[in-house]
Amino acid sequence: MQSTTIENFASSVDTVAYQQPVTFTGELAEGSARTPVPDEPVEIQIQPPGQGGFVPVATGTTGADGQFTITTTLPSGGYVRAAFAGDTGLAPAYSNPAYGVLLGVTHVPSLLVLDPVPSSVPAGTPVTFSGTMQVQVNGTWQPFEGAPLTFTMEPYTSSQPNARYVTTTDADGRFTLTEPESETSDWSVSTTLNGTYWEDWFPYYARAYYGWIDGVSHTRVTGFSLPAKEEAHYAWANGLYATGTVERWNGSSWVGLAYGFVQFYYRPKGSTTWHKDGGAQTGASGYFHSLAGIHLGTANWQVRVSPAADTLTSTSTNTVTSAITDRTHFASAYITRRSSWSSVSGQVTDWYNGQVSFSSLRGLTLHLYYRPKGSTTWHYYKTGTVGSNGFFHFSEAKSHGYYFKVVLPAQGPFLSCTSPTR
Repeated sequence: MQSTTIENFASSVDTVAYQQPVTFTGELAEGSARTPVPDEPVEIQIQPPGQGGFVPVATGTTGADGQFTITTTLPSGGYVRAAFAGDTGLAPAYSNPAYGVLLGVTHVPSLLVLDPVPSSVPAGTPVTFSGTMQVQVNGTWQPFEGAPLTFTMEPYTSSQPNARYVTTTDADGRFTLTEPESETSDWSVSTTLNGTYWEDWFPYYARAYYGWIDGVSHTRVTGFSLPAKEEAHYAWANGLYATGTVERWNGSSWVGLAYGFVQFYYRPKGSTTWHKDGGAQTGASGYFHSLAGIHLGTANWQVRVSPAADTLTSTSTNTVTSAITDRTHFASAYITRRSSWSSVSGQVTDWYNGQVSFSSLRGLTLHLYYRPKGSTTWHYYKTGTVGSNGFFHFSEAKSHGYYFKVVLPAQGPFLSCTSPTR
């Protein structure tokens, strides 16, 4: 098979103008003698910017002298070469260099005209993003065919990556993409290929924004929990934490509600009224772990998803019961004895050493006990109540020969305590 070469390949311009013809010339020859090869087809090929291979844009035929002249318009700038596919007894050939000669472009203004999209749809609803790409030629806007475009979807949270979709404009400059709106996201389209703009394209860079679209999701609370029982001072020092997970429906499955807000509610035992407590923000996975308020006694708890533009509210289906007790302590207890009577006074509190107080204990019941000296058996004597600021006072007709102690029995959330013997 005889080798061939393409000699003296040249372009009429170094910089290509949009819609303006370019003339390519050269000569097809064979063998070491460079004998002209007539009546053979020669292709003009271009490597589009950002793409790996060459594509044909025009074909011509060599004349009797082996020379060819091919005039065509180009879809862009880039590397251009002439190619001979070979024939009977003739090997294929490319112009020199085989990677082509680089032609620049004269840019033209470009414009992306977008069709309207809804601002809010139920999560999972397909949304069509469409529009027209135009370029300005001699002061007139006209459709542009064959432009690579990149759609970019930016989720509402930075913990998730952006998504990209590539399309190409048709003969009317139209483009379209239909994707389910599974979450709230910001959409845009640009004259790029996978996000990259190439200087050898005719249109200047352009980008247009569809804006934010709310993907409105149903929600549900899963795994809500609180400690079943805790002492108030311990909870204050170490935290009383409500935990759980919130999920949203994205149109095809339940996924974590990222960075949504929830509100805690509690209902004291015996009450029918729910009271608002604190709240929390979920993490990227929909999990929350946040402090709840300390409310003495037994209460039912629930968590509610806070509504938002893209979030429908829901309430936990499992009602959690939590009991908060309060430790008590006799801060003081002293006795005054006379010949025929005695008095026992002091203060009972739910705090000591500067701890926070959750109640004054006022109105709680106290029991006074006595035992004769020499006896180990205590006897109930009388009942009293706690006064303001936890102070109490007992008067009794027993004096010398008796010991006394005061007991605050467990009442409601308040734990029992006993004074020193006096």
